[in-house]
Amino acid sequence: MQKHRKYLVVTIWISTIAFVGAGFVGWGTYQYGSKSNSVAQVGDIPVTMSELQSVYSNLYEQYNQAMGGRLDEATAKQLGLRKQALQSLIYQALVKNFAAEHGIVVSDEEVQKAIVSIPAFQKNGVFDKQTYLSALRNIRMKPKTFEANIKNELLVKKALGLLDTGVAPLETEAFGSAIFIADKIRYKVFDAADVHVEADEKALKAFWEKNKSEYMTPKRYTLSLLWIEPSSKTPDEAAIEKYYRANRTDFTDSEGKILPLEEAKEKVVAQLRLKAAKKAAQLAYIDLKKGKRSPEENVTLDLNDPRFSTQTWQAIEGATAHTTLKPKIEGERYVVIRVDEIVFPRPKTFEEAYAEVKEDYIRQKRKEMLLKLAESYSDNLQDGTLSDFLTRDSVDKLKPLTNDEAAAFLQELFTSKKAHGAILVDNKAVSYRVVEQKLLNKEKLKENQAFVEENTHKMKNALLQSSLIDRLQQQYPVEIYLKESE
Repeated sequence: MQKHRKYLVVTIWISTIAFVGAGFVGWGTYQYGSKSNSVAQVGDIPVTMSELQSVYSNLYEQYNQAMGGRLDEATAKQLGLRKQALQSLIYQALVKNFAAEHGIVVSDEEVQKAIVSIPAFQKNGVFDKQTYLSALRNIRMKPKTFEANIKNELLVKKALGLLDTGVAPLETEAFGSAIFIADKIRYKVFDAADVHVEADEKALKAFWEKNKSEYMTPKRYTLSLLWIEPSSKTPDEAAIEKYYRANRTDFTDSEGKILPLEEAKEKVVAQLRLKAAKKAAQLAYIDLKKGKRSPEENVTLDLNDPRFSTQTWQAIEGATAHTTLKPKIEGERYVVIRVDEIVFPRPKTFEEAYAEVKEDYIRQKRKEMLLKLAESYSDNLQDGTLSDFLTRDSVDKLKPLTNDEAAAFLQELFTSKKAHGAILVDNKAVSYRVVEQKLLNKEKLKENQAFVEENTHKMKNALLQSSLIDRLQQQYPVEIYLKESE
């Protein structure tokens, strides 16, 4: 079911627009204002805390999967995930106001049609109600909530769809010219071996003083744990088959295909044994909460320590000190967790942060020195390498840069208005001078017609959507009820 989760947790995004106006909503550490049920009011549309938590949780999971499960709350904060979640909901609310004003609606039939077309809810290519309900139970979402989310998403898409006017041949040609413009350059690459960085104590301390808010201790929890093992009783064949039939979409291979009972049997038995231990886990929770039973283990862990799942950490983070959480599944057993103490982040002392400060200082100073060195060469590159004509996709023609470094360099080169200069790429700097330029290659455009048209269409829609959001922000007042803590 994880493979199909993208169909189940509705992501409320207005494509492209989420990256426009990045400074629109500030985000720090907040407390509720007077309207604690909502985090914002956009025109006539409220944005609720539950919506924000849902979108943030989904966004966090997407980033965590992309990072191989290594995302933690501190990194999420640096990436501004909460800010992105709030922005997306505010943008959605702006468009919903626009839709209401212009009589744009989504019917129940349209919602139904969208849901029955989702592969995760189908058996043999046909919508199956039991599969649908089972899938929603697995993500702890009520059908009413899911259907409301689908309706919201369809409404936003329908409203934005009014902006889609297609693309004209002249627009495609103009966009193609920008993509397939070709530059011949003379260039020279500088790397870490070309500069020497000294990190004396005085410089490091000054760097730390300026950036000390970036060096924080992790949020830490002291927890009491009570573990409940699964039942040792082996379920009979009838129970195994019944459970498998009711929950078969939970048992899939790496490609998302449902496993036959023979291959899924071991997992089915494990889940049934866990299910049989649920009552014991609930009794253990009551006993630990009332002090009738002592914890088996006491631990102190940093927030998002890999010992617990993301879902368990979300429950822990939402709890106050001296709270006992209801049983959570960790691995193949239950755990009851009591939050005994919460140690909040604080700025690290210079001594605590020394290794991080030194590494960051050297990295930043090296980039500054490399850029300065490369800039000093850009006026005179007689000993530089002369390239062939380069386009944005000539990533294999700029040795000794790697393909990734070359892609970053070319992106900067073709957005720059300078005929010569220096560009930083990772831990290298490239000094360059444009010596010749060719405009639109019509043969190249013809070969890539579909690609150019598709991206022209996307770019045009993005610009139109951005302009619409700018106008809607002026038309509908946005009030945020989250106040930054002092």
